[in-house]
Amino acid sequence: MTPIPPKPILPSVGIDLIEVERIRLMLDDEVFLNRIFTEIERAECLRRIKPEECLAARWAAKEAVAKALGVGIGEFLTFQDVEVIVGERKAPHILIHGPYSHYPMHVALSLSHTRTTAAAMVMIYPGDDDEN
Repeated sequence: MTPIPPKPILPSVGIDLIEVERIRLMLDDEVFLNRIFTEIERAECLRRIKPEECLAARWAAKEAVAKALGVGIGEFLTFQDVEVIVGERKAPHILIHGPYSHYPMHVALSLSHTRTTAAAMVMIYPGDDDEN
C-alpha cells in the first residue's frame, strides 16, 4: 500500500540552486537522465546547444517544488512526479504527477540560469477542487 502524502500547507514557496557543472558531468549517464528527467524534459533539453543549463534549471525546479510541499524528494514525491514543460507561450510551467496530483493546487514557476548556476523558485497556492 502506497503511503498517503501529507496535505500541503498552502500557499508555500520553494527555491533551489544547483551548479550547472554537476549536471554537465552526468550528461552521458543515461540511467541518471532517465531517473531524474521525464521523456518530455529530456527531449526539450538535450536538443539545445547547452543542455546542461536547461536540465539544471529543471533539477532546481523539482527540488523547489519538493521544498514548497515540505516533503523533499523521497517517500512521497519522486523526481519524475515533478515535470517542467514548455507552454504555448514558451514559458515553462510545472505538471505534478503521482500522489500530489490529487490535491487542488496551482504552481507558479520562475527559472533562471547562468553558465555556472541554475535557479528555480516556485509558489504553490490553493486551486479549485473542480480544476484537478
